[in-house]
Amino acid sequence: MYFEYKLNIIIFDSGLGGLLFYNQIKRIIPYSNYFYIFDNIGFPYGNKNKSYIINRIIKITNSVCALNKIDLIIIACNTASILALSKLRKLLNYPIIGVLPAIKMATKLTYNNCICLLATNNTIHSTYISKIKRKLSYKYKIILTPSMQLVYLAERILQGSCLSMTPLYKIFSLWKRNNIPDTIILGCTHFSLFTLNLLHFLDRKIIVDSSIVTINFILKFIKKNINYNQNNEYVHDKAYCVSLTKKTKSLITILKYHGFKSLNIINI
Repeated sequence: MYFEYKLNIIIFDSGLGGLLFYNQIKRIIPYSNYFYIFDNIGFPYGNKNKSYIINRIIKITNSVCALNKIDLIIIACNTASILALSKLRKLLNYPIIGVLPAIKMATKLTYNNCICLLATNNTIHSTYISKIKRKLSYKYKIILTPSMQLVYLAERILQGSCLSMTPLYKIFSLWKRNNIPDTIILGCTHFSLFTLNLLHFLDRKIIVDSSIVTINFILKFIKKNINYNQNNEYVHDKAYCVSLTKKTKSLITILKYHGFKSLNIINI
């Protein structure tokens, strides 16, 4: 199933994890123009403070919006969405949707009412997650598992490195032995890369990918709020970064593989 919307959509992430989100939504809304932005200087956001993240996103997205007519901004980063989404909606005059940990979906799927949220340090220790955990504590046990190690592992794999999955298996070996929790929320877009590994290693566990839940919400939002008959002409998808370092130049081939014809520099 796909939809013939012709929109100009920004997908923003601190690193390359948002490419996984881009590939998912591109299959469903293939005729839109996508502007993928990654903050290669600020990466990762999982250990940065709130004001730093907000200022970076505002400067970077405003720069891209000044160059292109934009219909929708997607913050494809759980950490940035949790810490900055409400502020960004006040400061940026565009529809903005963020990727948030799909805890509500997990509560509908769990059998033993024990759920694990796997995310970055900032997400795990955020006020947003603390409030949800307290609210659901009457019925659900929510285990919070931070892992910046997996963020770096995923980023290196997305950059083309062949790495061992041993760190991944070490983190989840305890769950495999005691069968608790039965439901795991992937609370970082980078972690979508490990879905099949987790399903294979953690036999019979329920994996909830927050990115997929968000895409379903985006489709409902577009149908309700954005004019179907957009006049945007399809050009090609563009990728943007903050600085064209030697390391970033090596990503051009990977970005072309994902469908981006060029890598552009943002002046902030």
